[in-house]
Amino acid sequence: MWYNCEMTLIQNELIKALDAMGERNRFTDAQLAKKLREIANIGGKNKAVIALADLTAAIESIAVSGKIFSITVTSANDLVIERTETFKEIALENKQRRQRHEKSCSIFTSSDLNQSSDKSRNINLKKKKSTKRTVRESLDVNSEWE
Repeated sequence: MWYNCEMTLIQNELIKALDAMGERNRFTDAQLAKKLREIANIGGKNKAVIALADLTAAIESIAVSGKIFSITVTSANDLVIERTETFKEIALENKQRRQRHEKSCSIFTSSDLNQSSDKSRNINLKKKKSTKRTVRESLDVNSEWE
């Protein structure tokens, strides 16, 4: 596994998700986003999309290890990632159309990964820091009023 230190956190997680997709030859960005949520333990953002720039950076860095993926943009602005023998460039018009589409969508960012790790860290701290129960005295509401 080769990770570039210049890459962002989301791009490194995308590399892990691409590896976790296994031997599948063709999948969509929605399937990749689902795998990314599983790996990074992100609870929300079920409708979030993956930015084209992050995905291309992850694919270019993973190509060094010999796995070559190509991206195509469908007419519905979805990304289809497929394993190929040579890298295929995205047409400029399709790339611009996808980038305009991303402006109206929720996108995975590195801060989402930081928030998910903070939540899991806080849950672990809460489990370790459980307080013992104290004896509680109940109020006697039927006592005599003077």
